[in-house]
Amino acid sequence: MTYTLHIRRGILVNTDPQRRCYNGQHNSSRVDWGEWEPWFMSYPTREDAERAVRLFQREDQQFKIVEVNHETLNR
Repeated sequence: MTYTLHIRRGILVNTDPQRRCYNGQHNSSRVDWGEWEPWFMSYPTREDAERAVRLFQREDQQFKIVEVNHETLNR
Protein backbone atom coordinates (compact mmCIF):
# COMPACT_ATOMS: atom_id res chain seq x y z
CA MET A 1 0.00 0.00 0.00
CA THR A 2 1.28 3.48 -0.87
CA TYR A 3 -0.03 7.01 -0.54
CA THR A 4 -0.42 9.75 -3.11
CA LEU A 5 -1.27 13.40 -2.83
CA HIS A 6 -4.11 15.13 -4.61
CA ILE A 7 -3.98 18.89 -5.05
CA ARG A 8 -6.44 21.64 -5.76
CA ARG A 9 -5.53 25.23 -6.40
CA GLY A 10 -7.34 28.35 -5.31
CA ILE A 11 -7.99 31.35 -7.52
CA LEU A 12 -8.42 34.73 -5.86
CA VAL A 13 -11.53 36.45 -7.23
CA ASN A 14 -12.10 40.18 -6.81
CA THR A 15 -15.65 40.57 -5.43
CA ASP A 16 -15.64 44.35 -5.12
CA PRO A 17 -18.52 45.73 -7.26
CA GLN A 18 -16.25 48.60 -8.36
CA ARG A 19 -13.29 46.22 -8.99
CA ARG A 20 -10.97 48.33 -6.83
CA CYS A 21 -7.43 47.04 -6.46
CA TYR A 22 -4.72 49.01 -4.64
CA ASN A 23 -1.10 47.86 -4.72
CA GLY A 24 -2.23 44.38 -5.74
CA GLN A 25 -4.78 44.11 -2.90
CA HIS A 26 -8.49 43.81 -3.61
CA ASN A 27 -10.97 45.77 -1.51
CA SER A 28 -12.90 42.49 -1.08
CA SER A 29 -12.22 39.04 -2.51
CA ARG A 30 -12.83 35.30 -2.12
CA VAL A 31 -10.98 32.12 -3.05
CA ASP A 32 -12.60 29.77 -5.59
CA TRP A 33 -11.17 26.25 -5.29
CA GLY A 34 -10.60 24.10 -8.37
CA GLU A 35 -11.12 20.37 -8.76
CA TRP A 36 -8.94 17.79 -7.02
CA GLU A 37 -6.17 16.53 -9.30
CA PRO A 38 -3.69 13.73 -8.66
CA TRP A 39 -0.18 14.85 -7.75
CA PHE A 40 2.19 12.52 -9.60
CA MET A 41 4.21 11.26 -6.66
CA SER A 42 3.72 8.28 -4.39
CA TYR A 43 4.96 7.81 -0.84
CA PRO A 44 5.59 4.50 0.95
CA THR A 45 4.14 5.65 4.29
CA ARG A 46 1.48 8.08 5.45
CA GLU A 47 4.14 9.93 7.48
CA ASP A 48 6.15 10.55 4.29
CA ALA A 49 3.02 11.90 2.57
CA GLU A 50 2.26 14.18 5.54
CA ARG A 51 5.85 15.46 5.47
CA ALA A 52 5.45 16.27 1.76
CA VAL A 53 2.21 18.17 2.46
CA ARG A 54 4.02 20.32 5.05
CA LEU A 55 6.87 20.92 2.60
CA PHE A 56 4.72 21.88 -0.42
CA GLN A 57 1.85 23.69 1.38
CA ARG A 58 1.03 27.23 0.24
CA GLU A 59 -1.91 29.53 0.85
CA ASP A 60 -3.35 29.11 -2.65
CA GLN A 61 -3.40 25.30 -2.71
CA GLN A 62 -4.74 22.41 -0.66
CA PHE A 63 -3.58 18.80 -0.46
CA LYS A 64 -5.28 15.60 0.58
CA ILE A 65 -3.63 12.23 1.14
CA VAL A 66 -5.14 9.30 -0.77
CA GLU A 67 -4.41 5.69 0.11
CA VAL A 68 -3.63 3.50 -2.92
CA ASN A 69 -4.41 -0.19 -2.61
CA HIS A 70 -2.28 -2.05 -5.16
CA GLU A 71 -4.47 -5.17 -5.05
CA THR A 72 -7.38 -3.26 -6.61
CA LEU A 73 -5.09 -1.68 -9.22
CA ASN A 74 -3.86 -5.06 -10.50
CA ARG A 75 -7.34 -6.40 -11.34
